[in-house]
Amino acid sequence: MLDRKYERQMSGKEKRKFEAEKLSQMTLKEKIEYLWMYYKIYLLIPVILIVLIWVVVQMYHGMTEKVLLNLMILDGNGTLDRTDLEEDITDALGSGKKNEVVKINANLSASSEDYNSNIALTTLVGAEAVDVMICPEETYRQYADQGGFMNLEDLIPEEELAGKTSEKDALILEKCSYLEQKIGVSYEPVYVCIMENAQNKENAAAFLEMLLKNVS
Repeated sequence: MLDRKYERQMSGKEKRKFEAEKLSQMTLKEKIEYLWMYYKIYLLIPVILIVLIWVVVQMYHGMTEKVLLNLMILDGNGTLDRTDLEEDITDALGSGKKNEVVKINANLSASSEDYNSNIALTTLVGAEAVDVMICPEETYRQYADQGGFMNLEDLIPEEELAGKTSEKDALILEKCSYLEQKIGVSYEPVYVCIMENAQNKENAAAFLEMLLKNVS
């Protein structure tokens, strides 16, 4: 208490020298406790400012960001670099603006035994956050039975689909080295579908047309 009393009578320079001498005599633990007790408000202000700046930046990006396509790839390799695939898609969509993005999720499993992946997929589909789903047959059947996919003929010209193996609501690829190379999809057959509640239907159709060109 005496130190703090005398400190109030010191000049700014004397206070800084006094504090430096006091801290030099303390252990690391004592320094932390002392600084927190007397200077915590000054320590917290920069942290609060950094958090506020981060929140504002994230909000700004969220408001200005335009999602061109939400692509869900089940049983892909989520560790692979997706840059090439993203660039292929943005080129196919004719996008060049910085705020336009393609979102690719390749981290979920198609296994019916993976409870967390099943819940996550159901949630994303229900939230209209999936435009195109790439999946194995089991997952396709599950959602197709519920009318979860669009009729491709409503979006893609008939001549584009001519000669291709497909259901009315799915493009079926027996072998797709393009997707295997780009995102690690190695199972066969691969079902590519546009969700009934897709928010970017035209872009989803453009993606399927791009895919057809790369597997033909």
